[in-house]
Amino acid sequence: MDQYSGLAACYDRLIDQTIYDRFCGRICSLLQKNGIAEGLVLELCCGTGTLARKLSQQGYELICCDASPEMLNIAREKCADLPVPPVWICQEAAELDLYGTVRAAVCCLDSVNYFTDLRELKEVFARVSLFLESGGLFLFDVKSREMFRQLGGTSSIQEEEDLFCTWQYGFDSRSGHAQHQVDMFVEQEGSYVRFTEWHEQRAYSAETLKTSLEQAGLRLKGIYADYTTKKAKTETGRLLFVAEKP
Repeated sequence: MDQYSGLAACYDRLIDQTIYDRFCGRICSLLQKNGIAEGLVLELCCGTGTLARKLSQQGYELICCDASPEMLNIAREKCADLPVPPVWICQEAAELDLYGTVRAAVCCLDSVNYFTDLRELKEVFARVSLFLESGGLFLFDVKSREMFRQLGGTSSIQEEEDLFCTWQYGFDSRSGHAQHQVDMFVEQEGSYVRFTEWHEQRAYSAETLKTSLEQAGLRLKGIYADYTTKKAKTETGRLLFVAEKP
């Protein structure tokens, strides 16, 4: 199946929802520190809209883009009761096309790692830069190569009363490409239906990401260890990049 087509309906049950509070808190802190306390924010690869809802509740107006119509349908329903619901756009990130500029852009939960072709990654950064106001911020996280290496060869299981899900991870250290297979068994009318998705990601070095940002006209301001205030000293775990358009 296409990535996130079958997973969409179960996604919120499989992902720890408390991490979005941490993500939202850190993002808002960085935006406010840089003078962006309100205004229009773009979320790339917005998924089921959990972060979009939280950012909206903090006073930001959202434009949300995702390539999965299934994920967007859930996100739209989740945010329908907001005073100012986000604008939803079904687009590939590398084909991003907006009507105007935004004050900031965010892309979370290692979505950048899904751009496995370097040319595609650079095009995504270029599109973000095109629609970012001068002085605007671009915040995104990635899984480091070391994080992928540690996951390679492992598997995990999640089980609920009507849902059984397995994750199997692989990593090619030579190419930097990572794969994981998701098998979901969902109860429907007394029997279980199986959905299988194959996901591919790529590990990028901090230097490659910095160079790609610079080529898109963006300046790297800092790299943080996960969503903390600590500057990353090594390329391990999840890394949060903060870039600015001069």
